Amino acid sequence: MIKLYWLSEIDLRDRPVVGEKAWLLSQLKQSGYNVFPGFVISSSIFREFLDNLNDVNSLLADFPGSSLHLDVDNPRTLQLVAQQSRQSILSLSFPSQWREILMEGATKLGSEALILRNSLGGSFPLNQDISGLTPGQVCWNFADNLEIAIKEMWAQILSAKSLFYWQRLGMRIDQLNLGILIQPMVNSVASGRMITQSKYFEIEGNWGLGNSLLQGDILPDYWKVEGESGKILAKRLGNKARAYRLKNKPELNQSTTEKCLETYCLSDQEQSQYCLKSEEIMRTFQLFNDLHDSSISCNSLEWILYNNGDNSYSELAITQLIPLPYNQLIKDTKSEIINQASQHQLMGIGAAPGQMKGTVYLLNEDNLSNIVASTHPIIVTQKIHPFQLSSIKQAAGVVTEEGGITSHAAILARELGIPAVVGVPGATTWLQTGDSILIDGDNGSIVLNTSDHKEITLQAFQVKPEKTPSLDYPIGTKLMVNLTQPSSLSKMEGLPCDGLGLIRSELMLLDLCPPHSLREWLDNSQEVQIIEKIQERITQFAEFFHPQPIFYRTFDDKFSADKNCRGTSGYNLDSTLFRLELQALSAVQKQGYDNLNIILPFVRTVDEFRFCLDLIEEFELSFSESFQVWIMAEVPSIIFQLADYVKAGVQGIAIGTNDLIPLLLGIERNKLSWSDIPSSYKSSISGAFKQLIEEANRLEIPSSVCGQIVVNSSKIIEDLINWGISNISVEPEAIEKTYRAIARTEQRLLLALAREKRNNLE
Repeated sequence: MIKLYWLSEIDLRDRPVVGEKAWLLSQLKQSGYNVFPGFVISSSIFREFLDNLNDVNSLLADFPGSSLHLDVDNPRTLQLVAQQSRQSILSLSFPSQWREILMEGATKLGSEALILRNSLGGSFPLNQDISGLTPGQVCWNFADNLEIAIKEMWAQILSAKSLFYWQRLGMRIDQLNLGILIQPMVNSVASGRMITQSKYFEIEGNWGLGNSLLQGDILPDYWKVEGESGKILAKRLGNKARAYRLKNKPELNQSTTEKCLETYCLSDQEQSQYCLKSEEIMRTFQLFNDLHDSSISCNSLEWILYNNGDNSYSELAITQLIPLPYNQLIKDTKSEIINQASQHQLMGIGAAPGQMKGTVYLLNEDNLSNIVASTHPIIVTQKIHPFQLSSIKQAAGVVTEEGGITSHAAILARELGIPAVVGVPGATTWLQTGDSILIDGDNGSIVLNTSDHKEITLQAFQVKPEKTPSLDYPIGTKLMVNLTQPSSLSKMEGLPCDGLGLIRSELMLLDLCPPHSLREWLDNSQEVQIIEKIQERITQFAEFFHPQPIFYRTFDDKFSADKNCRGTSGYNLDSTLFRLELQALSAVQKQGYDNLNIILPFVRTVDEFRFCLDLIEEFELSFSESFQVWIMAEVPSIIFQLADYVKAGVQGIAIGTNDLIPLLLGIERNKLSWSDIPSSYKSSISGAFKQLIEEANRLEIPSSVCGQIVVNSSKIIEDLINWGISNISVEPEAIEKTYRAIARTEQRLLLALAREKRNNLE
């Protein structure tokens, strides 16, 4: 039986059979982007169809054993095989059950005309844009027309030029996982494509449907847009004489041979005008920028601008994404140094941005104190242990075999402004102390240059960040920063920030006790000395941000083998360090810094919170009117018990995405990557965030969100603001990017409200 894969329902298991284009569009649609509905006919249906062929003269007669081993260099043979295969496909009718299922799906699309596009799946080294081999088909929404269009798509796989292509790749027919995506075809005001470059986007467009651009009939309008700001760097009016549109549907209830599309001449006014206005250019830029923020990897996308139901407003829709080829190597676009470096390259996950050329230093438990700063070492290790975190401050870069973007090594590297590449299999085997390498924390590449052991200066090879435009537009959502090191405060000068949203005390404290473990430090030091050291660090933060609030998250023993020691559960077992922290905070408060607040980590029960609140009151911290006690919303049970926590005295929540999401999905924290989470799981995450934020608003307490996942998706930021988040807290390097994402979202909301108000008045 034929199965239809609907874009709104495709999940990760379907990816190989629906193809990359359909998979990407399904992820966008399920994430709320404007993608037309549609369904995919998988490659398995094509194989089943070929099984029913009985034409002995056809190349396909012995399917699936046919290997396409014909002489493609003989034009006559090639043409004869292609013609016979096409004739065999077109002459065989679909089973009646297939026709019924297809028309049931096509009817649901509610469109007079349909467009069919290829969607190639599989892991072979093939560029995904094969539209030149299998161009799209447009047909009327009748059963006979749809069947013919599908068979035409299949026949194109075996055209002469396609056969030549597949044979040169050494591929068999049964390896061609070609899905067919079927969607509504609608008339458009304008259409075109966007192409991504290293630091800018190129937009091309014309009036009407995109056929004139794709077929090269016209010279399109052109815009070059800066990738960061959306500023139009250059534009060129095209040479546009004609465009395409849909005809009126024939008054028939059966098939018709009449074509769906027609060309028409553009008026003098249309030829002399750009097809997109400035605000529409900004909308297309914002769309592509959002996709980039969402870690959607594509070479280009095709878009259309069409009128909504009452023709009062033009909607922007994504019609097609051209994904990156499977075998495309990640190319460095920020520095020419990589091209001048080594012949060998390793790949991992870019966890902290920037590029650095330096000398490898293999780090283990025995040699952590011997790092020589003058060599600008790049630490290479299997993973960073708690007692090694302070070593990162001596490094020019970090490479680990294990870990992810939410690992503590990655978090600290981002704050310190040094590049980090994590999740690099075999790094400690391939790299040896003394090797000269270049790491790129943006794309996760490591280039080896074992023949060059010259000492390289940090200033000479570190890529300087570009100066970004001033952020002079106001936002209503509070934007705060996450910090752990006082040395990072200098980076905050001039950045738009409403306070310090999260001090990760476990990273701050670990830096106070090297080369000893935290437990050794506590056992061998006087309490007065410990309190003074903690007080000194917190005072620096409080003084810098005063009168803006700072939120100190008390120690979370994430490194302990005993999972019961995490967060406030650990305080119940041994409150020694928690009491020292409270005493230090009390001392800072008595110095006159009334901007202190506490966040309790990894709270599992209301009783744990009450225990901590009693100790906080014992140290008289609550006597300050501005002082608040928040909890981290990291344990999923808080989603359902927030009212009980507020009743017990909780004054705010900070949603810790780095822990909450892995616990919701049952995945390891170090495996967390937003781009790799299936859309079906993302709905659970969004539902949890939404419930927490809306419940906090109902209970009249503020809510914050912190964690790397916010930085990676402007769509999440848009949702958070729609749900009523009070503030968003990110790491220093993400402040400007997040500020712009907040501003774009708030501007869209204002425009939507203005349109709604205007429509109500009308």
